[in-house]
Amino acid sequence: MDSKSYLVLNSWLQKSDYNYLEGRLLWLSCLHNGACNLLWLSCEQIMKILIPQKNVHSIASSCSSLDDMHESCEKAGKVLGHSVQKLTIELGREYPSIHIGKYGPVLQKLQEYFNRRYVVRGGSSIRLDMIDDVDAFYFLLRTNVSPDVGLGVIDEIYIQKKHGWRHPLAAFQYAYLQNKSFGPRRHRKIKIMGSDGKTYEEQGI
Repeated sequence: MDSKSYLVLNSWLQKSDYNYLEGRLLWLSCLHNGACNLLWLSCEQIMKILIPQKNVHSIASSCSSLDDMHESCEKAGKVLGHSVQKLTIELGREYPSIHIGKYGPVLQKLQEYFNRRYVVRGGSSIRLDMIDDVDAFYFLLRTNVSPDVGLGVIDEIYIQKKHGWRHPLAAFQYAYLQNKSFGPRRHRKIKIMGSDGKTYEEQGI
């Protein structure tokens, strides 16, 4: 993966991870309306990383600069839109081995509450244990992000947790707090110095 592709997809992964992390923080604080806004964005973004990922080399070859690459990927994301049905169909076409059919109702509910960021007449309800399905969906897709994309913030949190290192932000614990699906993904091999002064080699799974 060339540098343009890496930088674009890695920035998308970082943003997706942060939205997911902040969404879980709000959810576990019982602020479900705001949580759904961020959790839907994270699920939408992780799908929009995977869908162009297989063709990222051809996209990069047609772009003369990093700015062009960002713009091209953003345009592709806009074409995909925000429809759960369209995104899941496209994802299934690119990754037939990833079975996400059972998550359709959960994604629809997230999107419903995402749309409720505006005033919507009429009530609604949401299952408090739905977060388990959101977690499972997000990490299922996240494990399919190419190792060449490099570390996202959740990968960094996993490494910190694995070695018992203190998180830079206390809120990072919300990535794995009450999370049955939390885990690593394979990524580029890195060497990192721990708080004990030793050097550790990490590459996820």
